[in-house]
This record gives sequence, structure tokens and C-alpha cells, in this order.
Amino acid sequence: MAQYSISVQPMIPSDNVDESVAFYSALGFEIVRDETFPYRFAEVRDGDLWLMTSSYAQFGGRKAFGALIINVTELVKFHDRFANNLKNNLGTVPLSGFPRITRRSRDGSQFRLFDPFGNMLVYMDKHYMPPLYLEARDHTDEILNQVWFLRDIYANDQAAAKILDRALEETEDKCGTERARLLAARAEIAVAMGELDLAARFEYMLADIHLQEVEFRRFEEELRASQYLRNWAGIELDA
Repeated sequence: MAQYSISVQPMIPSDNVDESVAFYSALGFEIVRDETFPYRFAEVRDGDLWLMTSSYAQFGGRKAFGALIINVTELVKFHDRFANNLKNNLGTVPLSGFPRITRRSRDGSQFRLFDPFGNMLVYMDKHYMPPLYLEARDHTDEILNQVWFLRDIYANDQAAAKILDRALEETEDKCGTERARLLAARAEIAVAMGELDLAARFEYMLADIHLQEVEFRRFEEELRASQYLRNWAGIELDA
């Protein structure tokens, strides 16, 4: 059988190529071409990844959006590089709406970029093997597994927040580790959604819960998630 050389260049739709170019430039992509003839389009590049963007309305793409998976090694370096470039070029790391970058999934295997027109770039660890199921030790684990799935896979913080709000209402008269984990997850999502006053309120409620040292150490990464996110994105809460 004859051997062929194939390269693939995704074509992603844009309602405004100037805005798309500005976003990918802010991420640190190289602008390879930025043309107005024979129609408005641009090509951007980050290493071996090449993207082309235009309206594509003439092809019926006016209501379309693009999505692609990029398998990479050293996923953390991509994530941090994009975040730092956005912070340096835009003055902030956009975490909600369009455009935005998501935080890494809880297992560290993936994150998503959304450009100004909703096109989604899913960056995944090249060696990632999805688990067959999420094991839950108790009801709190069951709730948080749902939350993390919505947050990480569907990039839907709003739906995840609703689940946590219901769970917090049901545990309003409780304290201890289970309540603390729910508050911590809700505070982290509030930060991601730009609801900083709400995030501060949940963090204060969390601080009022006194945990045994062994319990705190066991869930420390979860309990400090909102602080980690704020530090990574360069977000400060009002005093």
C-alpha cells in the first residue's frame, strides 16, 4: 500500500476575524497570515498546531462552532504558558464567558480554551486513560463527582454551582468535613464565574469550620482550591 503524507488544519468559524486574531495572539500563537482577499481569514500557529479562522458563512457555517482535541505531553506547561500570556497581554486570565480558559481538570489530564466565538480547543494529556468509573465513598463524594464532571468535562460551572447550592441547603445545619468540602468546591466555582463577593462569603464560612488536623491534611488541596485558583489567575478578593 502506498504511503501518504497527511497534515490536518482545522478551520474554525469566527464572526469577527480581528477579535479571533487578537485572542490567539494574546495566547501566544504566531499569526501566520491575516488576509482580506479573496475573503477575510487568518492562520495562527502554536508549534505544530495550525488553525485557520474565517466566517465560513458561505458554507453554511454562520451558526456553527468548532471543537478539536489536542493531545500533548507536558500539559501543565501549556496551561501555565497560556495563562501567563493572557495575564500579560489582557491584564487578566478570563475564566468565564467567551473567551476563557478553564482550570485543569481535577485529575490534571485536560483543560479547555474557548475563543471569542465559542470554538473549543480541548487540550489533553497524550497518555491520559479515562477511568471506568468514579468511586464514591459517601454521599459527599457522589455530589462532588457530579460537580467535577460538569466542571471538567462539560465546562459547565453554572450547572455544577446549582448542584452544590442544593447540597449546601440540605446540609445547612451540619458542620465538619462534608460541609467544608462542599463550601470549598462552591467557593472555587464562584471564583471561576467571577462572583468574587460570593466566593469570599463561602471562604469565610469555610474558615469558621474547625477541622481536626488529620482531616484538614487529607483534603487540603480541595479545601484550598479557591485560593489556588485565585493565585493562578492573579485574582484578589476585596478585603
